[in-house]
Amino acid sequence: MKLRTSFILWFVVPVTCLLALSNVIYYYTTKQMLMNNHYNEVESISSSIKIYLEHSQRSVDYAEKLLAQNLRLAAMLAQSKLPPRLEQVSNKELTELSKELRVSDITLFQRKGDDIVAMRSSNPTQRNISSKQFADFWFLAFNQLLDGKNVSISEGYKLPHYWSGPVDVSSSDPTVLHKFGYYHDGQTDYMINPYYRQEDMEEYVTLASYMDMIERLQKEKPFLIEITGFNAERIGKGIYEVKQNNRLIIPYPKRQIYFGQYTMRSSDDVEMVGQAHREKKTISYQASVQGSDVIKSFVPIETGVPLVVGLVSDYSYIQNELDRQSERLLTISVVSFLMLGAFVLVLIRRSKLAAAVISAEKIYLENMNSLFTAIRGLNHDVGNIVNAIHAHVQKKEYDELEKVTQAWVKEVVEIQDVVVIRHPTLSAIVQFAFSSAIKQKVKLEHDIAVTGDLKLNGEKSLDLIRIATNLISNAFDETVKLPAEQRLVQVSAWTAGRLLYFKVSNRGRRIGDEELPGLLSAGYSTKLKHEGLGLQVVKELVQKYKGQLWVEDFESAGATFMFKIHI
Repeated sequence: MKLRTSFILWFVVPVTCLLALSNVIYYYTTKQMLMNNHYNEVESISSSIKIYLEHSQRSVDYAEKLLAQNLRLAAMLAQSKLPPRLEQVSNKELTELSKELRVSDITLFQRKGDDIVAMRSSNPTQRNISSKQFADFWFLAFNQLLDGKNVSISEGYKLPHYWSGPVDVSSSDPTVLHKFGYYHDGQTDYMINPYYRQEDMEEYVTLASYMDMIERLQKEKPFLIEITGFNAERIGKGIYEVKQNNRLIIPYPKRQIYFGQYTMRSSDDVEMVGQAHREKKTISYQASVQGSDVIKSFVPIETGVPLVVGLVSDYSYIQNELDRQSERLLTISVVSFLMLGAFVLVLIRRSKLAAAVISAEKIYLENMNSLFTAIRGLNHDVGNIVNAIHAHVQKKEYDELEKVTQAWVKEVVEIQDVVVIRHPTLSAIVQFAFSSAIKQKVKLEHDIAVTGDLKLNGEKSLDLIRIATNLISNAFDETVKLPAEQRLVQVSAWTAGRLLYFKVSNRGRRIGDEELPGLLSAGYSTKLKHEGLGLQVVKELVQKYKGQLWVEDFESAGATFMFKIHI
């Protein structure tokens, strides 16, 4: 009783605390590693977004330039078909001409006092609109055109006698985008304004909405819930409205959201967007939105506008991987605890006889020598036993024959029972593999060419079990996809100098040469079980002991994962 109490105090309690502490440290270390991998993934995505936006912006600018050029051509054709004086032009005539020239509408502006007013238009909502309330640069451009000058402002697209403003909403219809062009070369007493409405410039609208980018990223990265382009100078400051011709409108450049959707709202978003824009660096934080745990990242993009891209990621992808690693660690811890417990119990039993404890090594060596002697004796006696069996058969002495064969079989079985893997850590790994093989109906072959002399401390033993069981579990996960008769997993271990080598092979689908280097990369995107964050954990543990992890083809189809560590 005293011995059992001592065992509990000096072994069970410390080991339990040690394993619990190890689990806690491993949990938070793995969590931090997974989070770091996620942040690296976000940085990679942000780089892709930046490159995409830079290229797309050039496409958007070019598309807008083409629209402006088409409107200039339409304005010049309209001038050739219209009378030079405004009173000679009718609204009906402009309606027919806009259809002929394939523009949405045509409006004619004329100076009235200190204002420039839309006097004729194919669109009734455009008639009698004052341009005095337009943004300053619009009204300035109108005056310069009517004065026979070239437009000097930086905004928009300029050619002789022509100016096209940036895509924007209008006071006549603030719900959709427009592209306006204005032409006046002095041959008419009015300025010609053909324009496109949103529905007539679908290609431009598609480019400017960046929906292709959003859909592609969400397809490639399923953990991305939402992508939003924020106007860092307007978000959180309320709606920016101006009054034009007795209507409130929101200028397109002043909108709070440039593209995407913004449904996953949090109270800290505005502050994070502003910080990312000011500091020119990615800001991330974890939040709970609409009952879901998410990670929000805000990435500043320098494209000439105050753009910050918001990425909302599903945290459950990380949590699921973390749970899976924790379950494996718990299994390993339980196995390790039971192994250590069994080992100490054996020592306790043997401690009843101090002399037996002192001579344990001697007894072990004597038993091993006896084993080898028996094996050599068995090999020596095979010929004699065969001759004896032959003699008994010839004489039909079946009773004697049975006695001889029973004795021989008994001796062979006893020797086989003794010939086991002598190293406890490697024995536990192989036992783990055998239990998995039985459960999943997989053929297991093992070759553990390591003796009990291999010295591993507790931490290294635990890490070796983590690495090996992780690779073995992955191998079983892959090979069970095959029919039962084709399933095969091979486990080998050997030492060379101060290095321990470990190899796990499995049959499975064929892996192309181009895929092999990527299998050990974080977040590898194929559906192989040998992928992603699990192998990153293995890689980190191998590197901890200045080791190396690599992958090769196995047979005609399958994979071999190998590692070596210093011992």
